[in-house]
Amino acid sequence: METPHAYEDVLAKAETLPPEELSRLISALSKFLQKKYGKWTVLKDVEEVRDYLEWIRFRDSHHQDGRPKSPEEFLAELGESE
Repeated sequence: METPHAYEDVLAKAETLPPEELSRLISALSKFLQKKYGKWTVLKDVEEVRDYLEWIRFRDSHHQDGRPKSPEEFLAELGESE
């Protein structure tokens, strides 16, 4: 009998997935959690994971007034969070 995968093993495999497959995995996990525990509050009001990810990408790549950030501005913000 095979032993269950440790969290670290599953996470390491997930980190190697291309974006499309990672999106599918997130969607499947969301559906699993919703069936098991009810509405998943972290993704409350989010119909599709892809829409949520696109919104996050837009939010992070634009200023609050809607202007796109330059690559330098975007990378500078990434450096601040490290």
